[in-house]
Amino acid sequence: MKHSVRILFISVLTVLTFVSRSFASDQIKEGKDALNRGDYIKAIEAFREATQKDKKNPEAFLLLGTAYLKADSADQAVGALVQARELSPNDAQIYLLLGDVYAQQHFTAPALEQYKKAAELDSVKPDIFLKIAEYSWKARSYNETRNAYMKVLQLDSTNAVALTHLGSIYVRAKPPQWQNALPIYIRLSKMYPDSLSILSIYVRVLAENEFWKDLVPVAKKVLDRNPDNDEINAIYGEALVKTGQSEEAIKQLEKLNPDSMKTEDLISLAKAYKGTEKYDKAIAIYQRVLKRDSTRCDIPYDLGTTYMKVKDYSSAVTMFEKKIACDTAGGYQFASHLNAAMSLMQLKNFKDAKTHALKSVEYKPDHVQAWQIVAQIYGQLDQTDDEITAYKKVIDLALAASENGDAGKYNAQLLEAYRMIGVRHLIDATKTKEPDAAKKKYVASLEYLKKALALNPKDCSLLLWTAQSYQNSNNKEEAKKYYCRVLENCPKSKEAKDAQTGLTSLGMTCGQ
Repeated sequence: MKHSVRILFISVLTVLTFVSRSFASDQIKEGKDALNRGDYIKAIEAFREATQKDKKNPEAFLLLGTAYLKADSADQAVGALVQARELSPNDAQIYLLLGDVYAQQHFTAPALEQYKKAAELDSVKPDIFLKIAEYSWKARSYNETRNAYMKVLQLDSTNAVALTHLGSIYVRAKPPQWQNALPIYIRLSKMYPDSLSILSIYVRVLAENEFWKDLVPVAKKVLDRNPDNDEINAIYGEALVKTGQSEEAIKQLEKLNPDSMKTEDLISLAKAYKGTEKYDKAIAIYQRVLKRDSTRCDIPYDLGTTYMKVKDYSSAVTMFEKKIACDTAGGYQFASHLNAAMSLMQLKNFKDAKTHALKSVEYKPDHVQAWQIVAQIYGQLDQTDDEITAYKKVIDLALAASENGDAGKYNAQLLEAYRMIGVRHLIDATKTKEPDAAKKKYVASLEYLKKALALNPKDCSLLLWTAQSYQNSNNKEEAKKYYCRVLENCPKSKEAKDAQTGLTSLGMTCGQ
């Protein structure tokens, strides 16, 4: 009897549960219809009745919380959504809505916590990560903000919100992350080709990454619509300089007031003037920059080389020595010492030129032209042995370069080195009174003069010196041969007159 009563009770309970759930389902449908109509009060009533009839239905509590949220009743929404979370702890939508409720209440940290939980349960919805990014930013957690936007782009590579904000993060970072910003703005510029604000930032990003060729058409597009944008005008001018369009750069930069131009823009203008051989104007602009900031270390070298162009060698030396003092980089130390040496040579100050030239080869001991300058300075100081040693260094370096694939690159330096060593031995031989010693020097002279002739066989000075060396070493036939080559190649030259004198002294004539 008791067993029968128990079965009857369970059956009645099952029927009541089914009836309750059926009623709740009807209320949920009614509530959804109201929610869709925007009748949030009616929706709340329907969903509340559904939760009362079926206290184990997470959907009813979720929808009740949604309706409360729509009706700006955040406090009541929290209770309904917490109950939904208890009933269905793995439903990402519940955590997402809870996050929205806390966000509406301006509780940033709790909102962010709920969004992150939603993302753990549903990692394929970009909207969840957009919310994480937004509230991470509000919480000043910028790395998490960046990571969230990057996750959005993994899911949706063209998401405009994520691209725009991530690009802004990179540009505003301290220091700005220009390299990371570049692919973002490449995409944004394609998505919004007519957005002046995006294109303007894109110009700056391209400039900072030194994509000058790509920058030019973008900057021009911006300036066609906003020609008074001084920043873009200046960047455009710099890009024109970098891409070798100096004349166009000058036209662009001369539109700006030099007193209000940024220093970097003035430098671009100076480089444009220099590139178009307007050296006096370039100097004036460089001087303006140094007047603004005399401690700038990037200007003296460029200004020094510009002074060399106008043959103001004294001012050039001053600039190169200033660069040497302020910039310890090996490349600039080498170039500044070498240019200072060449400028001092023009001023006939060979003693100081020697100091700078020797410093230059300390920085680049394998530099052919630097050793050539060293040799020339020794020659001007009548330090013949040192001159020959330096020229031999030129020869060794030039021949080594030739063996390494640079054949012919240093032929001019080789020719000078062979010529000068040959001439120095020839002069030395004529001053030597001991016959055997003199003969050895003539032989040494011929060795180098003939190597020089191999590089330039019609050089009449070389031909004449070779003939004289042969004559002085008593090889009359070879002397005659080279005298005749002088007459053949340069019949009206001074060398021809000297060659004829040599032939006469030998008692010989050409063709016999």
